Amino acid sequence: MITIFVLCSCQTKPKKWTSDDLIISDQVSLNFAEKLSANQAAEDIDFLIFALSNGYGGRKYVPGDSFSKAITALKDISKQATMAEFHDRIDESLFIIPDNHMAAYYMGNVSKKRSEQKQLDVGHVGANNIKDPNKFWETRIDRVGKKKVLYISITEFPDRQSEEWTGFIPSASALKKNADAIVIDLRGNIGGDDTKGMELAQLLFGHPFEHPISKQYRSQTAETLALAVTKNKVQIINKKIQKLQIPPYLENGLDNTKEQYNLALSGQLPPEYIRTDKGGGKRSDPVTGFKKPIYILMDRACSSSCEFTIAAFEWNKYVTKVGENTNGTFHFSNAGMVVLPNSKIKVSIPTQYSEYYDHRFIERIGLKPEIKVSEGDDAYEVTKKVLNGQKSGPFSSSLENHE
Repeated sequence: MITIFVLCSCQTKPKKWTSDDLIISDQVSLNFAEKLSANQAAEDIDFLIFALSNGYGGRKYVPGDSFSKAITALKDISKQATMAEFHDRIDESLFIIPDNHMAAYYMGNVSKKRSEQKQLDVGHVGANNIKDPNKFWETRIDRVGKKKVLYISITEFPDRQSEEWTGFIPSASALKKNADAIVIDLRGNIGGDDTKGMELAQLLFGHPFEHPISKQYRSQTAETLALAVTKNKVQIINKKIQKLQIPPYLENGLDNTKEQYNLALSGQLPPEYIRTDKGGGKRSDPVTGFKKPIYILMDRACSSSCEFTIAAFEWNKYVTKVGENTNGTFHFSNAGMVVLPNSKIKVSIPTQYSEYYDHRFIERIGLKPEIKVSEGDDAYEVTKKVLNGQKSGPFSSSLENHE
């Protein structure tokens, strides 16, 4: 049986929301509603608009009038709909905003429109060459002709505190000493916590480096921090539902976000923090680091922290990017979450915006390779040919520019 509901003009007076309303209780059920009344649906829309208008870190920085258009589209959701259609129209409204970290989820899915786009966000230049699919990083020496190549694979970026990172930087540091070149394989990496990516960049620079992201605008309103608290709570609740052990970093993260929320609520935090220590546009060449060829393999699946890691190497003159454009899930990050009170639809809402030193905007465009690999070819195999001195083929002009 299909349940429908109608949003109409005969709704009760909208509720006056507060930041406390954005924080789910520890006992809340995350089960999606089977049906909604018109008033309940209208209340969910009003709740979401409140969260976006007061907690979304990109609300002042998305290009053009996309934010206001999305809000208008949300207000215009007034047709008959099933729960699934109600969710789709919410997500399609949010899709107007060029922010790949923002999305609405129902039964674990995004809207058909966004899903069609995501189907394109897969790699077309070969799979990551990691040998053990049960691990997310690997360092090894590969023989390519007469050269010893340090191959570094990172298939995801788990939390910096994860014990599974143990040995990563020391291993890369030890193996690079006798390597003739380095290949960093980031194909298929959809992101996470970029801390280890920054550590790897610093290792290969040989010193602290300038990141081309010169500023990060971090929203610190009570509403923004309430979204962060809710995201942590949802992650913990899901672990409990699955009867899985709760990692300490999730518990610590919840405690930290609660503390920040209380500071914001009491007026002890400015509504926005502008971080300027990422980089100032000053080009920083390696001095004591790895001063031999470094190739970064990347594809359309590479997003978020994967892209931030690649960007960290922008001013390393020994680096050449190989593959295809990355995903373009870049400028908006540190997503919080809102759970709509009646439908229980979950919406991921980023809390900060990152600005390039030259103000370029690559959301949904991605980072471009210097050596573009044709669809269906393997980026690592192409790199091996480059390492062996082959200059013929579609990558020859790029190779000549990066020797």
